[in-house]
Amino acid sequence: MTHAKSLELVEPALPQAEARDVSFADHGGKKSERFFHLDALRAGLMFWGILVHASTVENSPVFRAIAEVSGLVRMEAFFVISGFLAYMLLKKYGAKVTVKKRLLAIGLPFVTALVLLNPATNYIVYCYHNTPIPFMDYLAGKGSSHPKGPMNWHLHLWFLAALFIYSLLAPVIGRAVDGVMRASYDRIPRPWTLGKLAPVVPGLKFLALCLMVCGGCVGARVAFESIKPLLHPEAHYVVRSIGNFLPYYALGMVLFASIELRNVFSKARWFQTLLSCVLLYLSHRASGENPGKLGEVAILAAQTYTALCLSSLLFWLAAKLVRKENPWARSLSDAAYTVYLFHFLSLYLFATLLRPWIHATIPLLVAISIATFATTLCFHRFVIWRVPILELLFNGKPLRPSR
Repeated sequence: MTHAKSLELVEPALPQAEARDVSFADHGGKKSERFFHLDALRAGLMFWGILVHASTVENSPVFRAIAEVSGLVRMEAFFVISGFLAYMLLKKYGAKVTVKKRLLAIGLPFVTALVLLNPATNYIVYCYHNTPIPFMDYLAGKGSSHPKGPMNWHLHLWFLAALFIYSLLAPVIGRAVDGVMRASYDRIPRPWTLGKLAPVVPGLKFLALCLMVCGGCVGARVAFESIKPLLHPEAHYVVRSIGNFLPYYALGMVLFASIELRNVFSKARWFQTLLSCVLLYLSHRASGENPGKLGEVAILAAQTYTALCLSSLLFWLAAKLVRKENPWARSLSDAAYTVYLFHFLSLYLFATLLRPWIHATIPLLVAISIATFATTLCFHRFVIWRVPILELLFNGKPLRPSR
């Protein structure tokens, strides 16, 4: 997994750098800004998935609320960071090397987890929510035709499928971003942006970013609906998600390429955040239970606006809280992918073991969440991290001597 601190960030017009530390270089090279908050934020967003998927074990209003909030911002912010780091890699290594590195880092863990973890996870989920049957009978399709529980072929791995596709598209998107940035360098500021209205310009630029991402998300949904009849139902969620989150990934690339827009995005926009939440509520209220096409567009646009406002708050908060490198934060970031790949399986294993002993819902969900977090962290540190072949298979890191 690429760390935000492991590369030097440069503007597209500047020469590629070779230093290991991350810094944002100004056009004149006069200042640089180190950051470690993106690693911490990305790891935190992945760990949040433990609580989200714990909500599928038992019905709890508290954990369901956590999952609902996650649905507003968690993966959107994650893909903004992913696009940011992808552009960083393009600037350091070039397109060919970057694609090879990302396909190894994403593709191999996806295939490994899909083959080795998901069948067992789905089986344990089935047995937890339905009448247990032997594993071989489950694989043979002898279980209930309409089972209870969150079961499908991809489970939580859909995001790796999206990142895999985005990695293939990254050089093309990167060139487009380069072209936009070059054109913007020579643009003369408009007079009104320098006058009394100058204080509102950053907010208007943030709103413009939101509108562009909204347009991309609406366009992606329209494209999905046009090809939906051609797709197998099992592919609907993954294909729709790939299209829906691509604009966020592209936004991350833009934020890397422009210090100005990066600063605009990383500020707390309290008024716009409140406005976006109000618009999201009103769009749902006006559309009712069965929104038409126009209602769906309004809801999607409001959701996108809300996600970006909340993402900017997370970026701002992470920068406030994580001002320098911390060994514990680095260790957690190292383990994030292992934790995420194994957490769904771990949650249901602990739920199966603890359900006879813990009958109250919230204590059970809290217990399995803590146990999953601790166990997967230890599994990464004492097993995955120490065995090169496992680190290759589950973290996509090239083989190295054993630690």
